[in-house]
Amino acid sequence: MYQIIQLVPDDDVQAIRAKIELAELAHLVLVVPRDCRALESNSGLQLLRRAADDLGTPIALVAHNNFARAHASEFGFPVFNSITQAQRAHWQMQEIKRDGVLRVTASPTATQESKPFDAASTIREWRGALLMMAVAMLLLCIAAFFFVPTAQVRLVPSSVALTTSTDIIIDSSIGQVNAETRSIPARRLNHEISGTLQIKTTTTKNMPDARSIGTVTFTNLRSEETVIPPSIVVMTSAGVPIRFSTLTTATLPAGLNSHVDAQVQAVDSGPGGNVKALAINSVEGSMALSVRVINTQPTTSGNVRAVKIVTADDKKKAQDQLEKLLQAQAPSVLQSMLNPNEFVPSDSVQVDSEELQFDHLVDEPADALNLKITANAFGLAVNRAHMESLVSLLLQNKMQTGYQLLPNGIKVDTAPGGKFQGIQLRQPIRAVGYTTPQIDAGKVASSLQGKSIDEAKQFLSTKLNLAQSPEINVAPTGWFRMPWFAFRIAVFVEPPKVAP
Repeated sequence: MYQIIQLVPDDDVQAIRAKIELAELAHLVLVVPRDCRALESNSGLQLLRRAADDLGTPIALVAHNNFARAHASEFGFPVFNSITQAQRAHWQMQEIKRDGVLRVTASPTATQESKPFDAASTIREWRGALLMMAVAMLLLCIAAFFFVPTAQVRLVPSSVALTTSTDIIIDSSIGQVNAETRSIPARRLNHEISGTLQIKTTTTKNMPDARSIGTVTFTNLRSEETVIPPSIVVMTSAGVPIRFSTLTTATLPAGLNSHVDAQVQAVDSGPGGNVKALAINSVEGSMALSVRVINTQPTTSGNVRAVKIVTADDKKKAQDQLEKLLQAQAPSVLQSMLNPNEFVPSDSVQVDSEELQFDHLVDEPADALNLKITANAFGLAVNRAHMESLVSLLLQNKMQTGYQLLPNGIKVDTAPGGKFQGIQLRQPIRAVGYTTPQIDAGKVASSLQGKSIDEAKQFLSTKLNLAQSPEINVAPTGWFRMPWFAFRIAVFVEPPKVAP
């Protein structure tokens, strides 16, 4: 079994050697990208060979880099067109000579007898040698025609978009994707949030303002002097009693039926304290045994004023507005609790008010009403990979035979209208998946054998559904025809770009 190591363009020789040292298997296949500068020179390939010898690790190359592909065999590396070809082949590295000079040991010089010069024989010998050289050159040209050229073919297949709109179940009680029920797992999020709001009151009501004042006359019912202290309550006796209290101390002279006047003020504000003359005729408490009272003049000055008050509608309005504000703030609060690649569907976010604090009661005078709400924000955290995995399974049923989904070619968006069914959220989604034809690189290489470059391009454009014209590079430069052997043709299939 061979271990595949994918090199990247920025890898230098030291980085490549480190990857070889960290390999788990004994035989390695290095995939060399087109712009890998570390192996674009003889010195780089020589250092790679030295690393393979030092570590005792056989190495083969799947070379997309032209220089590495052309010169790897000089350093004993097997070269393949594809990873599949390298994995299927039974290969080994070739040994290379440390000294490229061929040494020949000469035998001692023997004494030769002199012979007369034969011109005809000499011509025959030269003619035979030239004929052999011509045949050898012809064979070399034929071999070069078949074995020397190499080709690289770059194909970018076109993409086909598959769309679907459906409802899925987002369930915090499951742990994996279920294609049959179209369910994906989720993580519950909870966070306490609070907010305040002030609204102006609009309802006006007349409220008692100033208290009525007036003068009453006390009559002494005893023969001795009687002192009437402040705050003695006197009142009317007809209908609902209207109460007044004395403002100062008043002293009745000694003697039955003696008189004294005292100023009084209504206990309650408003025009209700404005009473007619002779309406105040009762004394409250034990003082009623010592004196009697009467007002000879009406009491005046009690009035009302218009003030704004808090209503039940004000409270409901403030609560509705603040809860909407908290609902709008909740997603950003829950965002801070997400793991990488997670998101919160907006329809899963809910805010439950737990405590409401108003600074005024209904009917209390106030120009403004203040409210503070403490609430619990709730939502579901969904991993995008789970949603894309479910969509991938759903799109398999719509995919044409011979097509495959592109890596990272699935785009999913939630649609409005998600609703909770118990703890499950039924969420509408819209998804698009990009597919591309499956291209067999080996079959493509076989079909291009011996064709001219123009014929090869025409064949590929006709037989394959490509996003752009095929790119063919044949070496050596200027060679007019594709190699005659498929193993000399490297076919690279690159995924097409899709819209973000």
